[in-house]
Amino acid sequence: MLLFFIFILIQEEVTFFMAPRIQKRFENRVAVVTGAGQGMGKQASLDLAAEGAGIVAIDIMGELIEEVRKEIEQSGGKCMPVVCDVSSREQIDRMINKTVETFGRLDILINNAGLLIPGTIEETSDERIDKTLDINVKGVLYAIRAVTPIMKKQHYGRIVNVSSITGKRGDNSTIFVYGASKGAVISLTRSAARQLGPFGITVNAIAPHAVMTSLMKYWDEEKKRKAAEQIPVKRLGTVQDMSYLMLFLASDESSYITGETININGGYYMD
Repeated sequence: MLLFFIFILIQEEVTFFMAPRIQKRFENRVAVVTGAGQGMGKQASLDLAAEGAGIVAIDIMGELIEEVRKEIEQSGGKCMPVVCDVSSREQIDRMINKTVETFGRLDILINNAGLLIPGTIEETSDERIDKTLDINVKGVLYAIRAVTPIMKKQHYGRIVNVSSITGKRGDNSTIFVYGASKGAVISLTRSAARQLGPFGITVNAIAPHAVMTSLMKYWDEEKKRKAAEQIPVKRLGTVQDMSYLMLFLASDESSYITGETININGGYYMD
């Protein structure tokens, strides 16, 4: 009988150490994620939900965020998909109001939606300039402005913006307004952090490079191989890599970090 009891204890210890334990850093939190239908936005939405957050999944493509909703709800989480064009101030304001009406609060904003168009300076038309700035810059500004009074009232908030390595060093494969738009995200991150810090709100950004999302479909296999060779860790980034950092910045673990744009590129660019 004693041997049987010891065996059970050992079994339980082995199970305890082997079973993966998911943190619950975001219980009772509500997160709005733009560009949530695919890539980094989708992964961040799934990971936030797995750690207890209620998700408001934003995308211009309704069928994509409907799939995100299904995945989250099948895992026992909560998700409200909202079709929204982030370049529209009116749609952003309606989406934020709907979030508060539904959940009663809004704690986390991840500004992930973005537009990347490959091309030269000569190919950078007025239309492409306007569209890139509308989504990559105005969309971030509109969303931050809309959540500010809510987060100030709560005296709590986490805002995470997605910039890019091109916002720091420029780029030679995208239309040159793309790098300009991501540089603007870095600047507005700092400005918002300075103004919102006294209200318990942090504002940070991430600066990825070579993450193989749908935006990077214009890279062929040879370009991917050459890019990986130039990265110290010898691989391209994954959406999971990006999500890990976004969740850290969205959590209370990062409460003393604000105004920063953190490189996440395997060591390719260091500053």
